[in-house]
Amino acid sequence: MVQAALPATAGSLNAAQVAQFDREGYLIVEGFFDDSDLDPVIAEIEAEVDARARDLVAKGKLSKPYANYGFKKRLALISRETDEVAKSIWNGTLCGPAFFNLIRNPKLLDIAESFCGPEIIASSVYRLRPKIPKHPYGAVPWHQDSGYMEAYCDKALVLTVWLPLVDATQENGCMWVIPRAHKTGQVVKHGSRPGKPYLVIPDSDLPRHEPVCVPVKKGGALFLHNLTPHASFNNDTEIVRWSMDLRYQSAALPTNAKISRLPGEDLPTRDEAVPISCYPPEADFLVRSRARPGEVVTAATEFQRLRREHKGKGVKPRWGLV
Repeated sequence: MVQAALPATAGSLNAAQVAQFDREGYLIVEGFFDDSDLDPVIAEIEAEVDARARDLVAKGKLSKPYANYGFKKRLALISRETDEVAKSIWNGTLCGPAFFNLIRNPKLLDIAESFCGPEIIASSVYRLRPKIPKHPYGAVPWHQDSGYMEAYCDKALVLTVWLPLVDATQENGCMWVIPRAHKTGQVVKHGSRPGKPYLVIPDSDLPRHEPVCVPVKKGGALFLHNLTPHASFNNDTEIVRWSMDLRYQSAALPTNAKISRLPGEDLPTRDEAVPISCYPPEADFLVRSRARPGEVVTAATEFQRLRREHKGKGVKPRWGLV
């Protein structure tokens, strides 16, 4: 089944959209971003790819920089020779000003506030996803985002915003979701696959709802509940399916952001019954606040410093994996 998107709402959700997210565990909003929101991010990625490609050419590890092939194809051609460039930029490696400005985009924060409340943490788990044609890491198996996080945070919403930087289609590996599974309030068993860097829900433990294919055009956004199982499969085209995923949570949840704490907000405990944050390995930051506006991170240089200097420990093991 392919799910159609609801129309754009310019930074706020209508009652039908809120109801769909609550009922289904996901929501697609097409036309959410303008080119002015995304083009600086694309330019920043292109500059990083260019610098890394030229460095590999200088070191004799790449035959040429493929400079004339554009955003959609250049990394695919480079990766036929080496995956060093791709591995050097994916996940949360890049943290330039355009990435920071996208994370704190006011339209996104308006949506996050409608779900998470007015005190918003930009979760440390933001990721750049270049899905390269026929790459062995391309397909991401069924999982829940909470499967990667501290179990304590399963109880509350950690909102994922998945956004493509090119049109995401079934052919190039768009997202699939299992609707309504979040209503159980549970994280199901996750395992691993040899040689793959992902958690996976075994087929025997997948919720028995029909999966839904959710293509999203560039400029659209897919909002996901942290308990909604989702996956993306192989890219069978010749272009890179570029995307990003960002996450937001209430500051009332555990967070390693360097902020004052308000009454009723979760604080870590010595026995680790309450963790230091929902995802300790990386640095959270306060991105919107009415109660402590002076503690909101507003400078890209501070964001970069947090990413560079953070010394977080790993997530407490929960799946018996080494």
